[in-house]
Formats: sequence, C-alpha cells, structure tokens
Amino acid sequence: MRAKRALKQLHFPGLNRKTREQAHGGEATAGKRKEQRPFDSKQSLHVVLRSSKAKGAHSMLHPQHCNHVRALVDRLKTRWGVSVYRYANVGNHLHLLIRAKSRSDWQGFIRELSGGISMIVTGARKGNALERSKSAGLAESAKRGFWDHLVFTRIVSWGKDFNHVARYVLTNLWEGAGVPVRKFLEGSYKVLGLSEEGGVLVHSRLNPDLLALINAQIAPA
Repeated sequence: MRAKRALKQLHFPGLNRKTREQAHGGEATAGKRKEQRPFDSKQSLHVVLRSSKAKGAHSMLHPQHCNHVRALVDRLKTRWGVSVYRYANVGNHLHLLIRAKSRSDWQGFIRELSGGISMIVTGARKGNALERSKSAGLAESAKRGFWDHLVFTRIVSWGKDFNHVARYVLTNLWEGAGVPVRKFLEGSYKVLGLSEEGGVLVHSRLNPDLLALINAQIAPA
C-alpha cells in the first residue's frame, strides 16, 4: 500500500529516485519519521498544497475564493521576500514554483499561506478546520485540518529542471481554467507556446478545421 502511494507522486516533474532526497511532504512521507525539509536558498522549490476537501463551495477556484487566494500569495511573497516564478490554482490543489532567501522566510511564507487559504476557503476562524458536521465519515487523520498532507516540496535545479517544472505548472494553470492541454498533447497536437498571460498555441497537420476551432475557443478575450 505504501509503495503504491509513493508511486502516486511520480507524476510530479523531475521527481525520481535520484531527486527524491530533495523532496519532502505529500503522500510519500505520510506516516514516516519526521525529518527536516530539504532547503537551498540558491535554488527554487516546487511547492504543492493539496486538499480533498476543496470541492464545490470550498474549491480554491470558486469565484468567491480564487482572487483572494491569489491576492494572499502576492501579499505574502512581498512580506517574506519570496520570488514566485509560477503559480497555478487547480481548485483542489495549488502549484507554486518559488525561491526563498532563507529557511525562516520559507517557513513564514508557507505557514501563513496554508493557514490563510484554509480560512479563506472554509470561513473558519484561526485554529479551526472545516466544520465538524461537514467532515462526518472522514478518517480521523483527515479531520485535523484542511490540507490532506504536509506540503510537498522539491528543490528544483536551474536550467532544464526548472524549465520543465515551470512548464508543468503552466499546464496545470491552463487546465484549471478549463483548457485541456494534456488532451491536446495526447491528440497529436504540439503546444508551441504557453504563458500565464497569453493563449495556448497548438499545431496539427491532421485537421486544420479542428485547429481553427480550438484556436478560436482559447484565444484571449
């Protein structure tokens, strides 16, 4: 069972046997002895916060929450001097690609971010999780807080590794907005450009009419 849970996180870009020592949190470390989180002030971090409770009215993408979540990230990055290179709100989980100048800055940033998002989404006061009546039937470990596990992080090296993770986060950003990037790739399309501000450019030699339809649907307003 533990092996299956560990493999479940292998979809994160760059996470493999060689880089696992640079990762911490998430399902892979659930139930294991607590160890210090790997951190390098000269490198970036891929950060993932996930909550199975973030559905429907509690989704981080809900119209009442999404702008507040992003505004919180912007406030905290200024307060703690954290560089945020990529951000993707996917509703039930959040991807960040960041760099903190010190371990204490990282700890302050993630402590306030995780607690702040929980309060934004659930409306709970500080120190409270979801209303107990809404968590009936869940395992005791799942009732302790809004987040499923410890925040997942992996140290990301500059260059190819960084570019790979940055592209992955952007893909999640667009899919959170309803653009099925992975389906385009599976359907023999090639993503030519992907950015936080612009549209997704796709190319296919198979069906020009379908390509024109897709481009019309995803073109920026």
